[in-house]
Amino acid sequence: MLQRIACGLTVGQEKRNGLRNVLLCKLVASRNDKKPLGRQHEWPHTHWQRTLELGCTLRFRAHPMPIAVLTARLHSLYSRRVPKSLVDSLQVARHARPEPLSKKRITRNDVAARACVPPSTVSYVINNGPRSVSPSARERVLKTISELGYHPSDVARSLRTRRTLTIGLVIPDAANPYYGELARAVEEVSFQNGYTVILGHSSHLLERELRYAQVLRSKQVDGAIFHPSTPDLEPVYSLVQAGIQVVVLERLVPGYPCIVADDEGGGYLATGHLLDLGHRRIGCIVRAGDPTTSSARVDGYRAALTKKGVRFDERLVVASEFEYAAGERAARQLLALPKRRTAVVAHNDIMAIGAMKAFDEAGLRVPEDISLVGFDDIALAKYVRPPLTTVANPKDQMGRAAAELLLRLLFHQETGWGVPSPLPMHLVVRGSTASPR
Repeated sequence: MLQRIACGLTVGQEKRNGLRNVLLCKLVASRNDKKPLGRQHEWPHTHWQRTLELGCTLRFRAHPMPIAVLTARLHSLYSRRVPKSLVDSLQVARHARPEPLSKKRITRNDVAARACVPPSTVSYVINNGPRSVSPSARERVLKTISELGYHPSDVARSLRTRRTLTIGLVIPDAANPYYGELARAVEEVSFQNGYTVILGHSSHLLERELRYAQVLRSKQVDGAIFHPSTPDLEPVYSLVQAGIQVVVLERLVPGYPCIVADDEGGGYLATGHLLDLGHRRIGCIVRAGDPTTSSARVDGYRAALTKKGVRFDERLVVASEFEYAAGERAARQLLALPKRRTAVVAHNDIMAIGAMKAFDEAGLRVPEDISLVGFDDIALAKYVRPPLTTVANPKDQMGRAAAELLLRLLFHQETGWGVPSPLPMHLVVRGSTASPR
């Protein structure tokens, strides 16, 4: 009781002025540097603890303090210099709770009621048909939609139209810039035609391809563009069995619409360029477990060697994974062979950049000591040092062609397809190739 009298507060005031009590306690605890004016004015105990239950617990230790100093400080707290509105606003902010968001959704009927039109007229305005709407009614509906923030339900619309306006895209590696550019081309064409793309990243794993095929089936996409990276085509078959139109990327699958590039021709261009420079000991880094693009590029590599009369040596073909570090490891394997290679063709630019690191650490200069050619012509290829000679893969053209073919099939504008014509590649010569010394 003595403590409360000294503080000039009652129990009711403590509850009503909780914030002030907290400030007071902090001030009392900070008065360690004040000298007492006399024993008769000190608190009965030199050290004590007090707990204030104000929604939180505050403990402090107060040192001897004269009552005169305490009351002077209290006077300053409640003086006119501290506006009561400021303290009250702090209390309100401390105990304020955000108002719950309204759970009511704006419906078509709400728009119709406010615009004074039938609900069907709202649908005609949104879908731009099939019946015409007078200019005044259309203006009222559009104004009301904007004011209420109405958005038509895609779920309800898909039930009526039997279309979800979504397309699935499954690619092997979202981190590879080549597939990023391809995906962007697919998305741009789809967006321009009112479709949304659901992207899946398979990591070159069959189990992930199967899982994404299941997801696309459950989402009831209208169509899918699938880039299989394993020999097993079960994910593609399962989508077709569910009635989903599929376009296959970078693989020829009999009976299915496909978009492919001339990988064999690209392998021939890369190897032929090195042969024309005078190289004869040319290594080749391919992707392990790839039955399509890598195999085709090796065929082009072999054809170019044969044409120049150079014997094909299987020991010079090293299989690797699809990463920078994997390209570095594959290059080290080539360097470990008894007779050093003077040039290397890599499956893609990522592997080629990894190989550059291995060559540099081995004390070899590119292209003075060893020449290097990549594939795909990703943006990074012209910024590495030296800039990478590469075979440009038509990634943007391939993505656009796949999306356009799928949309034509969905709109029944194309009912048949034959063997596709491979999209051509071209060589981009930069600073990583030169004649051997």
